[in-house]
Amino acid sequence: MTINTVTVGIPSGIAGWKLLQGKAPSDFKAFSRDASLQRDLAYLREKLPTKMTAKDLLADRRLQSMVFKAYGLDSQVGYDALMRKVLESNPDDANSTAGRMTDHRYRQISKDLNYGGIVIPEIPAVPSSVTLHIEGVMPGRSLRAVSGSIGGVAIEDVSLEGLDSRQEIAEKIQASFRKADGGREDITARLIGLKIVLTDARGRGEGALRFEADPDSTARAYLVSSTKGRLHVAGQGGPNIGKSELVESIVARYTQSRFEESVGETSDSLRKAIYAKRMLPQVSSWYNVIADRNLAEVVQKAFGLPDSFGRLNVDQQKAQLEKRMPISDFRDAGKLSKLLDRYVASSGSSNAASLISFF
Repeated sequence: MTINTVTVGIPSGIAGWKLLQGKAPSDFKAFSRDASLQRDLAYLREKLPTKMTAKDLLADRRLQSMVFKAYGLDSQVGYDALMRKVLESNPDDANSTAGRMTDHRYRQISKDLNYGGIVIPEIPAVPSSVTLHIEGVMPGRSLRAVSGSIGGVAIEDVSLEGLDSRQEIAEKIQASFRKADGGREDITARLIGLKIVLTDARGRGEGALRFEADPDSTARAYLVSSTKGRLHVAGQGGPNIGKSELVESIVARYTQSRFEESVGETSDSLRKAIYAKRMLPQVSSWYNVIADRNLAEVVQKAFGLPDSFGRLNVDQQKAQLEKRMPISDFRDAGKLSKLLDRYVASSGSSNAASLISFF
């Protein structure tokens, strides 16, 4: 996917770096209002929630490009076989394809999209019910009142006087419970022969009703049975692409990546510096840094290491890097800021005296 970048209009070097501190992409109006960016964000918001499988996502090359760019995985666009394995990895399985990757970005995209996560199906509610036997109701012979509860919803002394059919009594009981339940329609009273069956579709628990009868009337009501039911249990796991917070997180990541790309039109060093400022606090080992070419370059230059350093095997690189800085320092804003200041200041410098050889 070809992207038209918008120059954000900042100076290069330390001056540009200082200007970028505390700024967000939205602070640069020409960038944030760019029509191509807005079209991309609208497409991402519309299409991503519809991609219920990794295969569906990969089949949409435009969307694939945007999502991968959001995670700094632009170079993997088109490598569908590998990326399908990554996306379908169980994020909690260290032996999955994503779990075995040195680069933490693969694990992050797998975890966030969660196409391969364990799925626990939802358990539907089993309705609670109360069955009542009603007899002797006829014109002039009715029940006086009813009280009781089902699933924690209670009614008290609801008048039944003047109701001379079971259907009218069922309708009055249903209306009273629904009113007590805040106007919801989960509680239903149905007439089945001589019985009224009261149910709570949400399965909130057992119920019982008490009727007040006129001693001189033939109308009587008896409790036949009560069942507790079971509450609905929501499903867990499965793809996260339907969650608005994830979609907006990817929108923000993509916007930031596009912004860094625009900064790169002025200075590639500044692009790498703001990328490192975003990514370094997320890494958990030096192997993560070494696996990411942009991060590796920033750190090596900030430490004054020669280009030949990158040709050492990764274990040797790790050993040398951890002597200079514990990985936890990347989560210290002050220490990270000093490191990036050194990188920006040294960019373009080839002062060989400051370089240390490990050969």
